[in-house]
Amino acid sequence: MRLHILVAAALAVGALAPAAADTIGEITYLEGTVQVVRDEETLEAKIVKEGLALENLDLLKVGADGQLEVRITSPAAPPATLRVGPRTQFSIEIGKVGTKQQTTLDLVAGSVSMKVARLTGAQGMRVQTEAAVLGVRGTELTVTAPASGNLLVTCDEGEVECTDGKGTTLLAGAGGAIEQRSGGVLARLDVAADTPLERLRREWLERQNALLESDPLKLVKFHAMVFDARLRQFDRQFARMKRWQTTFDSWKDEHRTGIVGRVLMAIIERRKLEADLRTTRATLFLLERTWVRLLELKEYCEERGISGCIGFLRPSAAFFDRLERQRGLIEWRRARVRFWERMYLLRNDGILLGSGGED
Repeated sequence: MRLHILVAAALAVGALAPAAADTIGEITYLEGTVQVVRDEETLEAKIVKEGLALENLDLLKVGADGQLEVRITSPAAPPATLRVGPRTQFSIEIGKVGTKQQTTLDLVAGSVSMKVARLTGAQGMRVQTEAAVLGVRGTELTVTAPASGNLLVTCDEGEVECTDGKGTTLLAGAGGAIEQRSGGVLARLDVAADTPLERLRREWLERQNALLESDPLKLVKFHAMVFDARLRQFDRQFARMKRWQTTFDSWKDEHRTGIVGRVLMAIIERRKLEADLRTTRATLFLLERTWVRLLELKEYCEERGISGCIGFLRPSAAFFDRLERQRGLIEWRRARVRFWERMYLLRNDGILLGSGGED
């Protein structure tokens, strides 16, 4: 009985603990259109400017006319500078995995160049793309993921370890380049000693654009099929999350007042919540990449007046109209799941979702 009282008292104290600061860096340069999505809301454009402090799991969206530079300053992460190109969406997540502090750049689409200081033994840093994970070790590199679905990794300095979903691992040293074609495995590109990596990246992107121009509706058809399957799965999983609505509402109320409570529920219930959230987040991870590609393809086709069938009795114009009608709901759900993940991370001693180590 006395033990139960002590546990309840400890939990009650934890529920009143002030929110832990989770600022991870700041915007150091910005031009054009840049949006920041945080806590289910898109920040007002007037405050998205140089000097804006970025928080864990903020989603940044750089428009077609945008350029961005971000500096990571969290003591849990190695110092890093990110230069972000147009049509890029990404977030940064910092949390614990075992005894290490793991920093992950989640690249949804676009291009990011990174200059990362040497890591300490207690730090890990990686870039996560749809089908590959890049281990960064005191490196200067560029990662490019255009609408074609292909991937290019170039290393200007240091080295980067690339691992795809099929277990293939390749190491790129200074001057090296690795490519992954949509649905394929990683492959090393031959780079002549006198070929600047900047020229290689430019020529590679020109080939991606040529691929897009040759048959854009073929890409639309493929990504539309993948999108429909992933959206159905995500809808089912998002609906399942309703059983945790009371918990999420209490987290949101706490967040408004600057309080971070502990996850006050039985261990079994907590693990069920984590399992549901982890599964939903994993499906969103795949869905949002296809979603962003299709929006870019939609813009490309509409600007050039390209239309046609992308399946049996399925006009591309009707599909694009449907995408536009779904835009608000998908973006809202996307922001909500990211907010749940952030709230869970704050209540789980910074241990990343699904990495274990709690309780």
